[in-house]
Amino acid sequence: MATPRDAEPPPQLERRPEAKAFQIDELLPRVREGKIRIPSFQRGLRWEDSDRLDFFDSIYRGYPIGTLLFWQRQAPAARLSLGKLNLDAPARSDALWVVDGQQRITTLAETLLGRPTYGERAIHFDLGGVRFIYTKTREGAETKAREGAEADDLPTLPLDVVLDSTQLLEWLFAHPKLGPAQRALALDVGKRIREYQMPCYIVETSDDQVLRTIFHRTNRSGRPLEEPEVFNALFGSLSENQPSDLRQVAQRASEMGFGPLPDGDVLKALLAVKGLPLDRDFTDALRRDEVPEALRSTEAALRETIVFLRRDAGFAHVELLPYTLPIVVLSKFFHEFPAPRERSRLLLRRWLWRGALGARLTGATVGMRQHLACIRKDDEEGSVQRLLALAGTSAAEDILHLHSFHFATARSKLQCCALASLGPRDLVTGETLDLPALLSARGEEKVPTVLRGKLAEDDRASGLANRILHPRLPMRSLIEAITTTSDARVLASHAISSEAGAALRDGNAARFLALREAALHQTVERYFQRQGEWSADDSPSLASMIVSED
Repeated sequence: MATPRDAEPPPQLERRPEAKAFQIDELLPRVREGKIRIPSFQRGLRWEDSDRLDFFDSIYRGYPIGTLLFWQRQAPAARLSLGKLNLDAPARSDALWVVDGQQRITTLAETLLGRPTYGERAIHFDLGGVRFIYTKTREGAETKAREGAEADDLPTLPLDVVLDSTQLLEWLFAHPKLGPAQRALALDVGKRIREYQMPCYIVETSDDQVLRTIFHRTNRSGRPLEEPEVFNALFGSLSENQPSDLRQVAQRASEMGFGPLPDGDVLKALLAVKGLPLDRDFTDALRRDEVPEALRSTEAALRETIVFLRRDAGFAHVELLPYTLPIVVLSKFFHEFPAPRERSRLLLRRWLWRGALGARLTGATVGMRQHLACIRKDDEEGSVQRLLALAGTSAAEDILHLHSFHFATARSKLQCCALASLGPRDLVTGETLDLPALLSARGEEKVPTVLRGKLAEDDRASGLANRILHPRLPMRSLIEAITTTSDARVLASHAISSEAGAALRDGNAARFLALREAALHQTVERYFQRQGEWSADDSPSLASMIVSED
């Protein structure tokens, strides 16, 4: 939580937090007696079943599960709710209020202290599969020790008996069919859970604002790992094979002059190449021995994708690509069909441009899934035709609106592609600009404004008419370059007519913007029509139809 510069800084703690560790069998009695409380500013419970199972598995295996943070102060008598567990707590002066660790403590309390009724789902330990599972309770809490062994299969160990070693022994006595190995395992599970050390800090202060500040900083300042970072941490550098992780795939692809690909797009491309869902946890779906080959295949597919985007589709740089969906979809296509027919490449270009102009390539999960489903192994022509069917038959209504230019938007990026198609030249030297170098420059405005300040007091000043695909220059230098050049080709490469240049030279900014907007409208419209090829024949080539019939 950021603190405004002029805000009063939060007070310091009078005493440093006490650092200690509780064993779980020491912590939970404090929960039962009402010493541990949940403050009102804590967020709601968000863990899913899988989170709780992973939590207990981490305890069993001795993995770190984070540090608890408590606020020690008085607490009134209250009815406490920790998940499904309800407790009556008396008033006390030394209560420990949970600042960080609500999910962990609640999961421990309702699982280990709760008493599920017959047929209720609860966490058990599968003594055969050696794993924690959710299953229905077969016995009521009062009959666990009295009833005989399970009639058929191996019983699962209910976790509500493991906190008390006596209860655990009674449960084992009630199940005589368990073998020595299962009995030893059940005792080991109980011991590992009871004796697990949970580190914590205990803060003493009477100022609840201090605790709110600590809570917000603890829960909001830490940045969780992004999925590409998780992938690199789990699978990166497993061998000397190259590339070794997503970053290296992205780096090697960027050497092709198309610009840096985000690691997230590279990960999505890898999952698409492997045929894995993009919206599910990939950590268990990928085997370690598969990763080196997956990285190599993804790099090869991305290289073909970049060649296609630059040579066939006319996107000079990744900064001009309006959507990231094509990177993922094309990677899968070129993985399945590394050397497609020229007809397929032509139709793919139409799919890409029509989909972009019609705003049908957004990166939402559903849209990505639909496009990836179109690509089917050993069916190149059908894959292309299915993609074309998703592209629509017309452009978006506002695609030719040149006002409100924002380079981050898809519409403005597509309009910049039209600017790039003019082959923009340097206004000073007259040389053709290196667009990949221009768009790769860090910290630079990609499409700088021409007129600023009072000269830009016109409705068109916020649109494309006041933008130029050119290295940024001071406004005076830029205007001088436009008004003094004698080469009409240089001006034409920026859609600036001699008449518009003369208007700017005479100080008539409004006329300059009006003339340039009219010229740009024609340029953009013609370019979009040429790229979309809306009226072209999209039918399969005769050669491909003969091949498919054979």
